[in-house]
Amino acid sequence: MVCRQFKCCSSLVEVNEVKSVNTSTTGSAVALGFLLAVAPLEGQELGFPEVEGWVSASEVQAFDAENLWEYINGAAELFVEYELETCFTGDLSSGELVVTVDYYNMGTPLNAFGVYVRERPDPGIALDGATEALVSPPYQALLLKGSYYVKVNVFEGELTDEAGRSLLAAIAAALPGTSEYPPELEILPTSGKVSGTDGFQREGFLGLTELTDCLYAEYGPDGESWQGFAMLTSSHVSLEEIWDRLMGRWESFDHHERTVLFREIPYRGFVGVIEHNGALIGASGAENRAQLLERLESLIR
Repeated sequence: MVCRQFKCCSSLVEVNEVKSVNTSTTGSAVALGFLLAVAPLEGQELGFPEVEGWVSASEVQAFDAENLWEYINGAAELFVEYELETCFTGDLSSGELVVTVDYYNMGTPLNAFGVYVRERPDPGIALDGATEALVSPPYQALLLKGSYYVKVNVFEGELTDEAGRSLLAAIAAALPGTSEYPPELEILPTSGKVSGTDGFQREGFLGLTELTDCLYAEYGPDGESWQGFAMLTSSHVSLEEIWDRLMGRWESFDHHERTVLFREIPYRGFVGVIEHNGALIGASGAENRAQLLERLESLIR
């Protein structure tokens, strides 16, 4: 039970003052307890932390982007898309309840946020110490904090809302990092944005291969909302390169000394982007060019 296997390729998880474990020496093994409960040294992978009020009920397994499919098969593609670093998974028990906890270290808070939103079935809740959380009784709970996305699936028993919140709060307390939302979300215009609709999609936003690394949110009144978005630049891809890439595929026209790039998506209306304050801001779902312009202008007011 105590001797666990770790296959983290990005870093080596070390256990303070533990050189080896003789599995036949049960007394010392119990005293050592959960090996990965030791706080990580600076710069090391967290691994599988100790959770107050819960005890280990299985060995811990570790995966990375290359072998995650061995654990979750086709579902691994989403995590690889968002640049998974490591996944540690193991079972915890408390009373008659046994849960499997998956810790996905996504490398950055934005990547973790993107995966969490893609998998979250409903709007999340505020939880002390966490960026956001969601309890779905009786079988699942989700947590976002810093670069970590955590999934809890019930193995035995049933998870109540109260027990789920308590467990997630304990997990959040054991995780490093900030509970603040990724600062990149501030790039999205705030005027007219529908609260709680922010997201981040790495590839294929709106079903278009050319729309990558897009922050997005719903805008407009209830019943008539549409998606606004912003395309992120990086040290590898400049705003000019992104603009040129779109220019080669989309149509364009000038409006009030601005160039608008646009295209029509079958059954989904017009989508267009403009450059504004050093960012590429876009709007989607318009019925025609006039409505597209109206939406773009509402984003940059």
